[in-house]
Amino acid sequence: MKFGLFTVFDNYKERLGRSHVQLLNEVVEQSVEADTLGYDSVWFAEHHFSEYGILTTPQILLSIVAERTKDIRLGVSIVSLPFRNPIQVAEDYALVDVLSNGRLNLGLGSGYLPHEFEGFNVEGKDKAFKFNDGLAVLNKAWSGETFSHNGEYYQFSDVQLEVVPKQKEVPLWIGALRPQGAHFVGKMGYNIMGVPYVASNSIAELKDVIDSYKSSYLEAGHPEEKINIPLALHTYVAPTREEAVETARDHLNLYLDTRMYGKSAQYEDLEEREQLLIGSPEDVISRLREYQKAGCDHVMMLMNFGGLPHEKVIKSMKIVAEQVMPAFSDQKSANPIPN
Repeated sequence: MKFGLFTVFDNYKERLGRSHVQLLNEVVEQSVEADTLGYDSVWFAEHHFSEYGILTTPQILLSIVAERTKDIRLGVSIVSLPFRNPIQVAEDYALVDVLSNGRLNLGLGSGYLPHEFEGFNVEGKDKAFKFNDGLAVLNKAWSGETFSHNGEYYQFSDVQLEVVPKQKEVPLWIGALRPQGAHFVGKMGYNIMGVPYVASNSIAELKDVIDSYKSSYLEAGHPEEKINIPLALHTYVAPTREEAVETARDHLNLYLDTRMYGKSAQYEDLEEREQLLIGSPEDVISRLREYQKAGCDHVMMLMNFGGLPHEKVIKSMKIVAEQVMPAFSDQKSANPIPN
């Protein structure tokens, strides 16, 4: 099991009195602390036009974190390709990979929030086809060779990037946890990632999707050893379950009340569906074992949700590193991410 720190960058400056700049600086500090504590990865979400997610250009903040860290892998979850020129995406994230000495993890998706499509003046009805066209351009650009592309949505002639990723193969994930999407991603040979509570109602339902994905992936002839499935779960760990719930419940409900997608839910709903990592170290270890059985081998711990104070996030991170990670330390080398 790999352990990552995931930030959506939801911020409610009028309600909480925390400026956007303060949140950005806190996340950088948390990322540096995660590197020190031995977390495997840090992941930043990209969103637009809403306090639900204030980070519009993860590549900029990841570059800052790259300069201040040594080992932790730097992920984005996710870049919505239909909103971007795919060559610009290729250039920006190639530079992040170079500046981080080959530590980039790249999550990609087709977008899902209506207000973002409206803000970019992009049609959503053909987003999957535009995504596939953009992904083809990205792969050609990262080859380092001069290429041309004549797709339905993008056309380029004799283009070559001067700066390409340091990694021979940048790990790519596609946001997909629903059955049909996961099936197609498996056939394409990419890994899936996502947030369980917006795509399923139980661990068993999630396992069915992951099993179907793996079947499609393997039937298409792709290598099993490259499967790596990160799942994002809201996390707060304290010495006792009672303390963890008392601290985290209201912050989680604020996040859920103001989110821009997913099923209507509150703390009690997600806990009943076993879709939270909020409790004592023993609680979290037990639940992570269930996700591991379902096929998750990389947990993206969403810790700074709903305005949870910075010092409490750091405290939870330390408890995870000291009391949760060791329970899975014998498995950290499984399914290594290629460099």
